[in-house]
Amino acid sequence: MKRMLAVVASAAVLSACSVTKPPADVPVEVPATWYAPPLAHQGSTQQLTAWWGAFDDPVLTEWIARAQRQSPSVASARAQVFAARAARLGVEAQTGPQLNAVANASRGLTDPTMPLGTTLNAGLQASWAIGLWGENDARRGAAQAQQDAASAGWHEARVLVASELAQLYFGQRLCREQLAVATRDRDSRAVTSENNVVSERAGLTAPAVAALARASAAEGAARYRQQDELCERQVKSITALTGVPEPEVRQRLAGAPQLQALLRSDRMDRMLSVSAVPAEVLRQRPDVYRAQRDLVAASEEVGVARAALLPSLSLSASVLRNRFSGGGTEGTFNTWSAGPITLSMPLLGRGALHASTDSAMARYEAAALAYAGTLRQAVAEVEQSLVSMASLRERVASTETAVEGYGQSFQATEARYRVGLASLNELEEARRLKLAADSSAVALQQERINAWIQLYVALGGGFDPVNNPDALKDPS
Repeated sequence: MKRMLAVVASAAVLSACSVTKPPADVPVEVPATWYAPPLAHQGSTQQLTAWWGAFDDPVLTEWIARAQRQSPSVASARAQVFAARAARLGVEAQTGPQLNAVANASRGLTDPTMPLGTTLNAGLQASWAIGLWGENDARRGAAQAQQDAASAGWHEARVLVASELAQLYFGQRLCREQLAVATRDRDSRAVTSENNVVSERAGLTAPAVAALARASAAEGAARYRQQDELCERQVKSITALTGVPEPEVRQRLAGAPQLQALLRSDRMDRMLSVSAVPAEVLRQRPDVYRAQRDLVAASEEVGVARAALLPSLSLSASVLRNRFSGGGTEGTFNTWSAGPITLSMPLLGRGALHASTDSAMARYEAAALAYAGTLRQAVAEVEQSLVSMASLRERVASTETAVEGYGQSFQATEARYRVGLASLNELEEARRLKLAADSSAVALQQERINAWIQLYVALGGGFDPVNNPDALKDPS
């Protein structure tokens, strides 16, 4: 027993040693500041978990929640979290001491000096594969890193579904705005066409001028139908994404809050801010965090592969209560054993173990490159969003001026046309310019909300494992 304890103590000392592993983090050059125009009201990184709720639109928040519950990608990512957690718990169970309750029953003649009889025993058996080189810790670390990466992937899937639903929702609302523009244009052209038909019958308008008016009315009607088709297709997409019945979708859209109130500049400027330091922003992104945790897992797996080339130690023990009956003899007695203590060293097949080590190292190198690439892509996406936001801010004032100017020009030309001081060609040209300006204003709103949504995704959608531990909670 003393020798056994000495061996176990020596194993405990050896287990403090560990094989060398490649670094769990690699240096990646990240710019010290953004090379893009910063956002207004710039400040430190904000928590974005309640970002969508800041719109004060219950329809939007409810449908985002429904879309996430209905999404196959979110469900698949959620399943991966549970699978990674089960794998981690399995690794923790396998690398620690094992204790099992056992019970056996047998009947036969196993010893010539003993009569035929029945043997019963029950008790406990223990075993422990001691990690001499830190391989058990490496296995647990790899499993934990893989679970963290899966949790980040689950959050990323939820962010992408939320952004998809938001783009569809605001796209539908703005599509109706475009449809209203097309309706006004169609109705105006129809009135002009009817007036020209009447004046043509009275001989006051040339047939060519009346034909132009009819062609203009037909063009307005075609544009309206095209826009209406686009809006209807979006309704179908919302129904598919949320699982809400189409009649209810239309009813909720009709009762949704005013769109202009939702998209006020002051509200949206308060909703997002970007830190001047890129590293502060990058740590929020779930894809960056997932790539870093994949790198950690790959580093730990290299340690496990290298440890397989070194000696391994295992210990087993048992305590049993036994009962024998046979040949008129009955007896109950206890047995126990400590051992064997097994020290093994792979001699043959080391080529396969070396190949496994090389494979693990190759996976680590691939993970390191993937991590660096993810960081560079993250910087690019944030800067692209900042460039878009800066361009949109500059275009807003110009678009508003164009809408106001072309509107006044059309009203004046229409008044002149009614009293015969302007030709139909002049009226149609003024109408075309006004329609283009009105459509551009609505399209600019669509670009603006899409740019904000892209920035929301680029900032990680509220994922911050450093300042927000809840971001890594397991999905319920």
